Amino acid sequence: MVRTLRPRPSALRRARRAALLALALVAGGCVARVPPEPGLAGARRSPAAARGPGEQLGLDFWVPDGPAARVLSLQVPDLDADDPAGRAPSARVASRRAASTDEDRRYVLLPGVSLAPAVEEKVAEIADAYFRRTGKELVITSGTRDPERQAEAMHELFRHGADVLGLYKDKDAAREIKSAYEEGLSADRPPEALIEALEDVIRAQIDRGVFISAHLREGAVDVRNRDMTPADKRAFLDGVEEVGGVLALEESRPPHYHLQIE
Repeated sequence: MVRTLRPRPSALRRARRAALLALALVAGGCVARVPPEPGLAGARRSPAAARGPGEQLGLDFWVPDGPAARVLSLQVPDLDADDPAGRAPSARVASRRAASTDEDRRYVLLPGVSLAPAVEEKVAEIADAYFRRTGKELVITSGTRDPERQAEAMHELFRHGADVLGLYKDKDAAREIKSAYEEGLSADRPPEALIEALEDVIRAQIDRGVFISAHLREGAVDVRNRDMTPADKRAFLDGVEEVGGVLALEESRPPHYHLQIE
C-alpha cells in the first residue's frame, strides 16, 4: 500500500503563520500564548487546512478564539448599526426630547384644549412671566373652539346666569344666540338639544362672517383664576402687560381671565 504523505510546511510558511498570529493577538488585545498545533483538541483549522489531498492548499494557520478571530477573518462591523451619529434618533429618544420640552412649560392645558401656534407662543411668554413672579403654573381652560365647543361654553354661561350680553362685543349676535337658548328652554328641551340649537345659530353666523367669540378665530384663551390670590392676579396682569399684544378681561362665571390675542 502506498501512503500519501502530507508535505510539511516550509520555513517561509511557518514564519508567515507566526507573524499572522502575532499581529492578531496584538490587534485583539489577547495575552500572548503559544498556540496548540493544528489538529489538536480545542483548536480550529482554517478552511484551507481542511481541504483534502489534491486540492489547492492555502495558508495553513490556527485561528484563535476571541477578538483575534474577528481580526483574522476581517469581520468589520457595520458602523451604522453601532454609531448613533449615523442614524436617526430612536422613538424613545424622540419621546424623551418631547417630554423635556413639556417639562419646560409653565402652563397646563386641560383635556381637549388646543391652541394655535401663534397663540401658544404668547401663552408661553405670559406663563413664564407669571412663574417668575409666583413660582406657579397657569391652567388654560379654553383655547381654539369650533362651533360645537362654543355652543357648549355659552350654554354653561346661560345655565349659570351670566350676563352674556355684557360679555360679548357683538350684542346683536349675542341676542340671537340668547333667543335660541330661551326658546329651547321654554320648550323644555334637554341640554343636548339646547346646545345643538345654539350651535346651529353660531354656524349660521360664521357663514355670514360673524364671530361671536375670538375663540372661533384662534385668537383667544381662557385662564383659570379661581385659585389665584390677589397677589397672584396682580402678578398675572403684570406678566400680560410685560408680554404685550394681549388684552385681559376678568370674567366671573366661571372665574377666569379671558385673553384676547391681538
